[in-house]
Amino acid sequence: MSTFKDAEEVYGYLGRMFEIAVNDPQLVEATQGGDLVVRLTMTDPASTMVIDFPGQKVTCGDAAEGAPSTVELRMSADNGHKFWLGKLNLTLAMAQGKAKMTGSRTKALKLLPLTKPLFAAYQQLLQEAGRQDLLSV
Repeated sequence: MSTFKDAEEVYGYLGRMFEIAVNDPQLVEATQGGDLVVRLTMTDPASTMVIDFPGQKVTCGDAAEGAPSTVELRMSADNGHKFWLGKLNLTLAMAQGKAKMTGSRTKALKLLPLTKPLFAAYQQLLQEAGRQDLLSV
């Protein structure tokens, strides 16, 4: 059974977390003047987001479908959730085939260390939403 009941929940939690990330001062500085735009396609439930780091915006659902990107990342929504909980090593997940990334991989992978301080923000987001059930994986 999937962590999220539908795409709207994915956007409500993971989409909101990416909105926090694109406005994080360290990530803003690291991506300033660059072109890192990630299309995140998830399964279970099917959902799509475009994370535009230089533009500091996240587009979800149908609005994200035609948007250009420099990196394509595919994984299950459960693995996206585990990542933000700090329980999924993305590099290892790619090696194991749990996640697939194409495009400007180097640019995206350089940001991974900067996401670790944001894991607590995801936990807080879930707690504030009354979703303690999502805190344990």
